[in-house]
Amino acid sequence: MRFRSQKYCKRTNVRLVYQKLPEHKPAGRANYSDKPSYKLKRPFVYLVRKRALGDVLWIEPVIRALAAQNKKVIVYTTVNELFANYPLSNVVFKNKLSIFEKAFRAIESFCKTAFFFIDLDNAYEEKPQVHFLNAYQEKAALPLTREYPRLYLNSEEEKRPPLPEGKYAVLHLESMTAKNYRKVYGVDWEKVASHINQKGLTIYQVGNTPPPIPGVAHIKTSIREMIRLIRHSTFFIGLDSGPSHIAASLGIPSLIFFGAVKPELRHFPELFKGYFLQQYCEFAGCYHDITNSKYGPDCKLVGNEGIPKCSLHTTGYVTEHIDRLITEYSLI
Repeated sequence: MRFRSQKYCKRTNVRLVYQKLPEHKPAGRANYSDKPSYKLKRPFVYLVRKRALGDVLWIEPVIRALAAQNKKVIVYTTVNELFANYPLSNVVFKNKLSIFEKAFRAIESFCKTAFFFIDLDNAYEEKPQVHFLNAYQEKAALPLTREYPRLYLNSEEEKRPPLPEGKYAVLHLESMTAKNYRKVYGVDWEKVASHINQKGLTIYQVGNTPPPIPGVAHIKTSIREMIRLIRHSTFFIGLDSGPSHIAASLGIPSLIFFGAVKPELRHFPELFKGYFLQQYCEFAGCYHDITNSKYGPDCKLVGNEGIPKCSLHTTGYVTEHIDRLITEYSLI
């Protein structure tokens, strides 16, 4: 199954905090200055989504909305680096809770209330047929919107470390799960890299320990360095994972591989720049058939040991879409 983006909104979804930028108005954005869900502003509210880079990134629109409705928003996550330079003064980020805060959270959880603690840790897992931003918004009692998260870079981050010279593409193939349908099979990445090189671009691979590809340099980065590297890239190719959501949020033309996960429940096709690469399977979208699953079901055809149909591609299929991406967005 393939999805092609419609004419996209011309947008820059990265904020450079040292210069004035045009106002960001993605399609479907809610007016957070409207009447809030609560009549009185709470003195504070905690927002919790502890881990998984892409999952945490997508709480950003929720943070922004809650900041307009409450005097103080305390965000608890283990990847606070995503939100460096956040411009709202009433938002605070923490990577651990005090004993008092843990007790407070436990009491609210036991009482099944969410007045001071909005816990998103199992939000989309409870509603797998809903886009995970909308699952977060429902859990937080917010209006549903169709928009990408915002990222913020400052002048110092833009200066260092030096970016690679010339045009380049960023590749991310390191799967952070054992599920076979979250990986890519059948592609000769050395040939793909050669095809990109022939277009006059260098290709760099990001991740902790990605599979080595002859002729492709591996750049190990921090989260902030990776954001900057992707932001200045010509295009991005990768799995459905944190770096791909960063690329989409920055408006970088992208090719993103999907298996059993439905792309339209992870992205907004009308705002996305690029193509979703996914092969036909009679059980397409089976990832969303089970609720409250941390890792998702096994493949219905081959279990977790074989090669799923939805994730089996060809080298020609990938190079064809690279050419289409370059043409569609006039990248070279």
